Amino acid sequence: MATNERVHPFVEHFDRIVREELQALLPLADTGVRYVSWDEFSQPWFRIVRRIVLGDSAREDEQLTNDLDDLRRRANWAFAAFANNGKLKRYQKRVAEYLRQPEPDSLISRLPNRAEVEPESQVAQWLFAFDAAGIATFRALALLGCQPDEQARAVEEADAAAADRPFARAVLIDAVRLWPTTPAILRELTEDHIIGGQTIRKGTGIIIFAPFFHRNDERLDIANRMSPTTWFDTESKPSEGLVPFSGGAAICPAHNLVPTVASLAMGAILSKATISVVEPSLDPEQLPGSLDHFEIEIRLSNRQGAAA
Repeated sequence: MATNERVHPFVEHFDRIVREELQALLPLADTGVRYVSWDEFSQPWFRIVRRIVLGDSAREDEQLTNDLDDLRRRANWAFAAFANNGKLKRYQKRVAEYLRQPEPDSLISRLPNRAEVEPESQVAQWLFAFDAAGIATFRALALLGCQPDEQARAVEEADAAAADRPFARAVLIDAVRLWPTTPAILRELTEDHIIGGQTIRKGTGIIIFAPFFHRNDERLDIANRMSPTTWFDTESKPSEGLVPFSGGAAICPAHNLVPTVASLAMGAILSKATISVVEPSLDPEQLPGSLDHFEIEIRLSNRQGAAA
């Protein structure tokens, strides 16, 4: 996956895919306006995901996405729901078909050829991680849609069409800081700690509730507003409890890939359209503690002078 590379080696290929798929969301020439909900955004987004992860031949494989979604829903119930072994086998068989002859420039083409990797399970992790990435990208678009000055900066960057887009990337990371897609981070203590007079032993499992730190308005003046500049030099600040993609040795493996793909998606839209938020009403200086992506609706208007 090129985890440690800020700009993925396949970025030009990814950019082509993103632009092709998001073209369907752009305003039509005769009306100049398009309203986009999560349902409308998610369809091209998951086509992007399948093409990036598995290759162009997976573009229309909605059954694979639907099977994985259903398996995840059942897994959320743990022992309260029976596993659908038939659907699991169908999913694994379908992924195995893509793995048999991986397409060039797909993420699966970078998998090492080792049995212990369990490639079908790896692919499942990548696919459902991109689910959260799509949610964060749509929220990032909403953030830009309620802040014209910040949007103008992102537009300037999109028009430059560079592979690395630090501002859009920072907007995405801050959207995850504001509304973590993984609010609870599980860790183990690596040494003994004394808290409140009690010794907590090395190896004890702990839960880090990210929103408690990310939205701490007693310590952070950016707690409830967007602050992309926070992430220009770093992608996590563990000492302050700011870990949008986790941090340390267990940082999210996609901490470079997801912001890259998200910034490409934002650029593909902003290079052709101006964004405004229809629903919900967002106050940039006092952003809500939660933002349901199913309720977001954005308005895309043709940009004056944008290329056809």
